[in-house]
Amino acid sequence: MKTVFSVLVFLAASVICFSDAFGQAYMREYLPEGAKARIGKGNVYGLAYSPDSTRLAVASTIGIWIYDARTGEDLKLLAEHTESVHSIAFSPDGSMLASGSSDETIRLWDAHTGEPKATLIGHTGFVRSVVFSPDGRVLASGGYDKTIRLWDTHTGEPKATLTGHTDRVYSVAFSPDGQTLASGGRDELIRVWDVHTGEQLQAFAGHAGYISTVAYAPDGETLVSYGGDGKTYLWHPKTGEFLRPLERGAEDIVFNSPLVYSIAYSPDSTTLACGMDDGTVQLWDIRMGQRKSILTKHPDADTATDAALKTVNKGTSGVKSVVFSPSGAMLAGASYDGTIHFWDTATGVSQQVVTGHTARFVRTVMYSSHGRILACARLGSIELWDPHTGTLRKTINSDVNRWTCVAYSPDNVTFAYGDYRTVWLLDANTGEHNETVLSGHKDRITSVDFSPDGSILASSSADETICLWEVVTGDLRNILVGHMARVQQVAFSPTGQTLASTSDDGTIRVWDINTGDVIKTLVGHAGGVGQLAFSPTGQTLASTSDDGTIRVWDINTGEPIKTITPASDRFSSIAYSPDGSTLASIVDRKNIHLWSVHSGELLQTFTGHMGYISAIVFSPDGRTLTSGSSGGTVFLWEIAP
Repeated sequence: MKTVFSVLVFLAASVICFSDAFGQAYMREYLPEGAKARIGKGNVYGLAYSPDSTRLAVASTIGIWIYDARTGEDLKLLAEHTESVHSIAFSPDGSMLASGSSDETIRLWDAHTGEPKATLIGHTGFVRSVVFSPDGRVLASGGYDKTIRLWDTHTGEPKATLTGHTDRVYSVAFSPDGQTLASGGRDELIRVWDVHTGEQLQAFAGHAGYISTVAYAPDGETLVSYGGDGKTYLWHPKTGEFLRPLERGAEDIVFNSPLVYSIAYSPDSTTLACGMDDGTVQLWDIRMGQRKSILTKHPDADTATDAALKTVNKGTSGVKSVVFSPSGAMLAGASYDGTIHFWDTATGVSQQVVTGHTARFVRTVMYSSHGRILACARLGSIELWDPHTGTLRKTINSDVNRWTCVAYSPDNVTFAYGDYRTVWLLDANTGEHNETVLSGHKDRITSVDFSPDGSILASSSADETICLWEVVTGDLRNILVGHMARVQQVAFSPTGQTLASTSDDGTIRVWDINTGDVIKTLVGHAGGVGQLAFSPTGQTLASTSDDGTIRVWDINTGEPIKTITPASDRFSSIAYSPDGSTLASIVDRKNIHLWSVHSGELLQTFTGHMGYISAIVFSPDGRTLTSGSSGGTVFLWEIAP
């Protein structure tokens, strides 16, 4: 155990933001079968204004949200894709909406009714970018299969496939006259193509990394690119001549040189908007190559310095997507903090804020012991929800984004989380870190668990050890050694007298907490053992393994008493129902199966998450199963009595 002194204590405290947010609530619409509520609208990947500026389309992990751009009201959710939607575009006449997805398809929608019109199939990988030609007759798409494809928007048939990129294509953009197409991607080159012949006209380099975005100015005079090297460059689109970079000012350098996350041209071609990692949007004069103003989420921030100081979580509030309205009067920006701001470009004032989108994937979900709080832990934050009213009570935000695991103390006052090799203790009421940290592991921490009385915290690690800590003092009580490979998970028995652990060495070990001795070694899985869960009585223990089975063990004899073999061998977390009759498991990372502990029979399947399911937990009353996912959403599923 080490005590964190002076500067480190100050830094840890300074990056925690504890806020009340009563405005958000469960969503009870657009739910899959069996779900009674959803937390979050999914991560945002892209924005598109309708040509009449009245609607904003939002590409997300759960589909396409259509918002009223004037009021911020959500109008509908288009959810035909089977994976996350990463790119969207309105046709120039506003009649169609195109979307590209990681399900390898492109879909065309009726932009007014939301009805699907066509599914374009041809890409053999993630579709990262879609854009309509200026006349709306052609749709261009770029994907992870290294190709650019041109489609007839009337028939949905492919017109051409442009090849030449040697790696993933991240961005495509038509010139204003529709004669050429620019593209950029992972091969670090900007390529310009003749749309009619498919011939590559130019290939020019300058970025020292992948190119995430290319865009023509509406007047066609310049082409802008932004890359993984953090640079934003202006080019002559016909000659490939490098014109100038956008240079950051001295005050930016003071604040660790904010990086550009997204770019967009104004309709009159005079301004380039850059979404920054510090949560601001910088507006640049294209002709002069100089910054002219900064849009912030804080109306009282008058300077870049002030804006930076008011940004609580650099990196977690960065603006990941920006788009001007067709009139240029408004600018919309989506941030990693889950908000979408609408700024008046003339005044720089944020006119409207959409909330509810979830910026980070869900690490785990936990109920308080009394069942009145549902804790949702994401990378860098923990949300505390009232599971009965569906209201978000509090959010704890942190700059520490390497959370590997989280546990909730039995008295509901402390969170413990693993941050690589260190365990931090966090006050659930104040949002402040304890001044002591639990440090002793030599490799990544894989799990943490409180004893039933809350006095001891166990942590497991890839260093093949388990550490037992005194929660009050932070003292290291014992180091349990015996596993021959990474320890995957630890869990206290309901009595708190024993601790079970799983490992890649294929064993489950049951330890005496007082002596640190191994009481039993459970052997039977034919592969590494991943997750485990004690039954409420503590008489049995369930485990998952790389061998494709779930085994239920008799703790007293150490023998397996039930083996469940799902149709798939890919499953992870498991959880016992409070009455011990049902086991829930994550299968194929996409489905939740409910099993009878007595018979091993599959009772029910829940499906509907976009992204992989990362965590499951039963409510203390057993009426709800809660699941979290990499898509940033949480579902509450109805459990039949």
